Amino acid sequence: MLIMRKSQSFLDYAVLIAVIAVSLFAMSGYVLKSINARVARVRADLRHPLTGVR
Repeated sequence: MLIMRKSQSFLDYAVLIAVIAVSLFAMSGYVLKSINARVARVRADLRHPLTGVR
């Protein structure tokens, strides 16, 4: 009985870690797009200093 609990607990943690890893991997594209957008905004503001930074 004790071995079953340990294996069930191990599987629960393995699934939890897998779900977190997949979600972080899926979010990485959005994070990179937002960083690139911010860099593009800063570059545009540096080219035209009179417009200011939003």
